[in-house]
Amino acid sequence: MVAMVMAGSLAACGGGGGSSTAAPEVTNRAPVFDQASYELTIQENTGTIVSGISFSDPDGDPVTLSISGTDSQVLSVTSVGSLAFIAPPDFEAPADSDENNRYDIDLLASDGLLTTSVPVAITVTNDPSDDGVSENSLFGLNVQVGEVSTPDYDRPSTWDDEDGDCISDRHEVLMAQHLDGDGAYPLVMSSSGCFVETGRWLDPYDDIYYYSASNVQIDHVVALYESWVSGLGNLSTSLQRRYANTGSLTEGVLPETSHNFLAVGASSNGEKGSSDPTEWMPRNEAYHCTYLKKWVLTKSQNELLFDQAEFDFIQARESDCDDEPLPDLPANP
Repeated sequence: MVAMVMAGSLAACGGGGGSSTAAPEVTNRAPVFDQASYELTIQENTGTIVSGISFSDPDGDPVTLSISGTDSQVLSVTSVGSLAFIAPPDFEAPADSDENNRYDIDLLASDGLLTTSVPVAITVTNDPSDDGVSENSLFGLNVQVGEVSTPDYDRPSTWDDEDGDCISDRHEVLMAQHLDGDGAYPLVMSSSGCFVETGRWLDPYDDIYYYSASNVQIDHVVALYESWVSGLGNLSTSLQRRYANTGSLTEGVLPETSHNFLAVGASSNGEKGSSDPTEWMPRNEAYHCTYLKKWVLTKSQNELLFDQAEFDFIQARESDCDDEPLPDLPANP
């Protein structure tokens, strides 16, 4: 707290004089956090302390921290702002009120006069080492076989603009997979240059061409729901969104370079839905090996799990395919 004394004014009246001094005006500023909200993550079996919160008091006053809110009964807070689970978090036995491994609290900072509150969400992620996951190989790539518990499906938002050029990730894929037929089917963009309007695209699932971008859908080869139940659902919302938009959990990957995206028609995409290869394969049998390679590559690169039936199905068909790896896909110019 800072005390500010306002100087009084002197006045003389007739033969006498007098003075007055204004009462001290005390001003106090509330404690502040360095963010308006916090999204924190901790993996089970890695301890109980969750860090990442900073706070201060503009006046240098001592600050007392406390917590409240939905899941405050399973957490405590230290004097330096770290949050601690009272018992080590267990992904397989969540203790939050919604039982979805997301713990929501309000963190309060008080200087004795004023209090500031900030919402905090802590996501507990899975440690696959205690899930009985086994290491295997498909098409020369390391894969993990097992099953994992995930929260209820919450589809991540799609089609951001990863490289900030006004062309969304969907339209980047349309540009990359356009087939111009030696100039017979040029790619036509909108007047703004931000949207694809017409061109030519081959749906490899059923070997049908499409000529209007509005008739083309971008399929996630490993569907978002399948990815979710294979482990994506246990990651942070920012990683889920990155994967949904770029086909990769790795920062900086551009969507047109991902083998998890295909420009297809609504018919084949709707028929496929969220199925895995045990439930659906493309009608175009000539594309089966490429499809399975894309599936395996996507799951391998992003460490998504295969269930046993899925692994066995692909392994049984691996010998029908050549051993050539998929080519790297270039970025759009």
